[in-house]
Amino acid sequence: MNKIISCFESVVLNRDLFRVVNLVICLIYFMPSTYNIANMPMKGAVVWGSIIIVYEILIKRSFFKMRYSYLLILGIVSFMITVLLNRAYFFVPSIYNLVYLMITLIVIYPVDFSQDSETRKKKIIQFNNVFIVIILIATFISIVQFVLLISYRVPTGTPGIVARQGFIENRLFGVYTSPNVGAMFGYTSIILSIFSGLLNNLTKKIQLLYIINFAVQVIYIILSSSRGAQLVIISFLFLFLVFLFQSSFRKAVTERTSINIRWLIAIALIFLVFFTIGNTYAKNLLAKIPVAIENKIEIKKTDQVEDNLDRPDKVVVQHSDGNSEFSAGRFSIWKAAVKATEPTLFFGHGETDFFGNSDGTVLDKVQLNSMDINELRRAHGNMHNGYIQVIVSSGIIGFICFYIFYMCNIFKLIKLFFIKKSQSVEIDYALLGIVLIFLLSIFANELVESHLLFNKRDVISIVFWYYLGNISFMYLKKEN
Repeated sequence: MNKIISCFESVVLNRDLFRVVNLVICLIYFMPSTYNIANMPMKGAVVWGSIIIVYEILIKRSFFKMRYSYLLILGIVSFMITVLLNRAYFFVPSIYNLVYLMITLIVIYPVDFSQDSETRKKKIIQFNNVFIVIILIATFISIVQFVLLISYRVPTGTPGIVARQGFIENRLFGVYTSPNVGAMFGYTSIILSIFSGLLNNLTKKIQLLYIINFAVQVIYIILSSSRGAQLVIISFLFLFLVFLFQSSFRKAVTERTSINIRWLIAIALIFLVFFTIGNTYAKNLLAKIPVAIENKIEIKKTDQVEDNLDRPDKVVVQHSDGNSEFSAGRFSIWKAAVKATEPTLFFGHGETDFFGNSDGTVLDKVQLNSMDINELRRAHGNMHNGYIQVIVSSGIIGFICFYIFYMCNIFKLIKLFFIKKSQSVEIDYALLGIVLIFLLSIFANELVESHLLFNKRDVISIVFWYYLGNISFMYLKKEN
């Protein structure tokens, strides 16, 4: 009996194991070419996460030991009220949102206080490597699709909606749901490799793996033509240059990388200029590869049988023409979303997909024109803005709870980074600085995309909350 209980605790109630398994499932979910094989495992992960939630609340209670957790508790309670208020329209979808919210805040975010620092580092590196390897394989396949100019569509889990795959509409979707998703995964995998290098000495094989991953992801990011990824990368590089004014961070980074500070600044500036104005030239250069390969294949053909397939004379990597593509219709979606929230401003709707999860009758009491309705229908619940996503889902009350929590954590960490008042805490300035820059860059990305909350199964959310929990535990943990 004791062995059964021990096995249950080490497997079913193991949050580190859940994080990795759930991460893999969510990554596969965002790859439509897998034909929804993650559908059933996803449901199993929800049940598994729910079991851990009950265990954490009643027995383990790690969540309650985290700094400022009372704000998250208020946010959860507020959203429970939201679910009840919207039970006539979005009861089931709101329950799903509530479960995913609690999995994020109670399972993904808190650390295990019983683990020593070395064990925790080992678990973090394992988490990073799983993410990096899966994304490296998926991105490599995507680049092959570009080189061979492969494009196709596959059905999604939503009836009537198909996912574009490969190189299509002048952008590289690859095996991901969208170029924006693939580019953000690539950016995150590069940052996670930096975290792993800061946490532990890397073997030669791992270093080679990370270098290959870096090169592959940069190529994909260029071919994705994702302005969201471009924004987050520029934000990261700009903040990195700003943080270098902190002497301890500057010293720690130069010691870890063995790169002179002048060279470090020069490298950062080169990448900043590249992702700001040099992206177009890189796109044009890479666009020549598929045509060149196609021409070589044609020359080597000995069979004179005509090929009915259309052979492109030129490949273009860019957004579609027109101002609408500049924002992907984001401004009109934001405007419609704000209007839709007016009657439920305090507690929100509990769900953002007004037509996918209901018949849209909840919007009858809102003064929306036909364009607003079409934009909300087209959005399929993705408001393309993390801040608006939270307001529409949980209202002003939930928004205040969650964003005050962010502010308390992030500002406290920034204050500790720039103004260390106590010598009782030993600070790894390189790790703290890079993690802070990463977290802040995600907030910049939230201006044009929605990841952190109320976007079910979101991979960036998993990584964000996992690292926020670890860095908060290291430097903001409550005194016993």
